[in-house]
Amino acid sequence: MGTSGVYGGSSRGAWKRARQAMRDLPQDSGGNSGGSAAPDSDEALDPLWTAIADALSAEDPELQKPVPDAQSISISHLLPHLSSRPRNASSGGVGGGAQGVSRTAGRSGSGSRRQVVRGAARGGTALGAGFAVRQNDAAALSELGLDLERLRGLGPVRQCAAILDTVLGQGAHPDEYALRKASLESLKDILQSTTPPDEIEAVRGFVVNYVFELSLVELQAQLNAGAIDPIESARLEKGIRRYLERRVASISLPTEGQLKASDLRSMSVRLTREAISVIRARSEAA
Repeated sequence: MGTSGVYGGSSRGAWKRARQAMRDLPQDSGGNSGGSAAPDSDEALDPLWTAIADALSAEDPELQKPVPDAQSISISHLLPHLSSRPRNASSGGVGGGAQGVSRTAGRSGSGSRRQVVRGAARGGTALGAGFAVRQNDAAALSELGLDLERLRGLGPVRQCAAILDTVLGQGAHPDEYALRKASLESLKDILQSTTPPDEIEAVRGFVVNYVFELSLVELQAQLNAGAIDPIESARLEKGIRRYLERRVASISLPTEGQLKASDLRSMSVRLTREAISVIRARSEAA
């Protein structure tokens, strides 16, 4: 189930409640007799996802603001290493990024605050770079420190790696692993498909992947403790993800006009914020 590593999970009360809600999910015994909710039904999963949404909102104040701070999701804030690069310096990495990138661009320690909105912006930036490659948009890539000609000389796998190394950097924290995994899945769809996906659907897919993987960073502790049978865990994982997919699919997004690479950054932030808000509002209305 989910992310790797030995992180034991947050000790915050909100995440303890989420883990308890997962333990309380009904078991699948081959049929749901007795009137109990199906283990993958909205009724059964509402308490778990509400606890997850509450925990994420408590950790990142940006999720509670009416609108995100524009500066906090700007390229200069997300990719501060670009501001120190000489204006006319040649790019050194395989994709035109900094040679030997080893910086930590996101959450870096057990005491650091979880940055859900910033992670969504970084992942959306990576998606924008993928579409810029497909659209031969050299200007959009240059803004990120990437070079179109160099990227076009690489295969799709190395293109993904070059974009992620430049945009996300190298992070060892489980949250960073979750963000990279979610971003990679979406980038592969963009760069490896004969026909790239629609931009809106790519954003929806990324947000589902990101929030799901971020949640598993905390829920994984239950597996490490042997609290859930591996077979049951696989079933739970599918149900938990489908619930999130349904919530994200219900959110309306603009579909008119051509989207720029920067639009995917702001749209990823908007959809992540709205998905978490919708899940919390669903519980409050119940």
